[in-house]
Amino acid sequence: MTNFELTNAICEEIRAEYRTPCLSFFLEEGEPGLTGSKVGGTPYLPKGTRWPVDEQGVPLRFLAQIDCTQLIALPDYPHAGLLQFFIGTDEMFGCDFGAMKSKNYAVLYHETVDTSVTAADIPLPEPPEEDCSPLEKGPFRIVFGVPVDQGMTPGDFRFDPLFVQKWNQQKPDEPIEKSWDVFELLDEDDDEDDLFGCGGEDVPHHQLGGYPYFTQADPRETQHGDLDTLLFQLDSDTRGREFLVCWGDLGVGNFFINREALKRRDFSRVLYNWDCG
Repeated sequence: MTNFELTNAICEEIRAEYRTPCLSFFLEEGEPGLTGSKVGGTPYLPKGTRWPVDEQGVPLRFLAQIDCTQLIALPDYPHAGLLQFFIGTDEMFGCDFGAMKSKNYAVLYHETVDTSVTAADIPLPEPPEEDCSPLEKGPFRIVFGVPVDQGMTPGDFRFDPLFVQKWNQQKPDEPIEKSWDVFELLDEDDDEDDLFGCGGEDVPHHQLGGYPYFTQADPRETQHGDLDTLLFQLDSDTRGREFLVCWGDLGVGNFFINREALKRRDFSRVLYNWDCG
């Protein structure tokens, strides 16, 4: 077996051993209603609830809302109520890049929904002076796909040590320290684009659950490793030459949580991150 073949065999072995439920979705232009699953538009808020603000008192941007009755395929997620994501309106979209000190984003969970609330009851804020957003258009209905058990992706911070361990067991005469060291061991005619699943599906990686996608590196690699669950992921999305969602230079936004906290419906400690190429 060549080094190229061994690399892909180890990747397949890891994907087979480490799998977790994943629910992907796509965006469809239109407003699904106040309590529907959506990106952008008007969120539901219980009567008397203030719109979330950042540490300067500036209203946050509503990013997405999930009708949790649609999450039956994800066993540890809530299956009732609404899960919502708000981000900052500054040029970094409220992100501290790997830190959770910022108050410039929020994840809200409403266990029950008051059906008497209408869009007229929502205290929509005035647009802030600095109004940057990854949402180029909208609102969008979230349309869920078929749930799958997704194998671990190479970008996940847990992938690299697993790969190194398996490689060094197979090739003790050519040990590596990081998975990317194998690129130095390939033959000249090996196609690097077909390594580690780099030539995967060229589609937006919108999903709840599963394993994350990055254009750079997993922010949990050096800290917050206990946030083991991808809560929500919204990728950049284009239709033809038109941008629907764009994180910087075609990046991706992720929210991470500890699985036990998710089971308790405790969304007080969530890591928000986005990166771009």
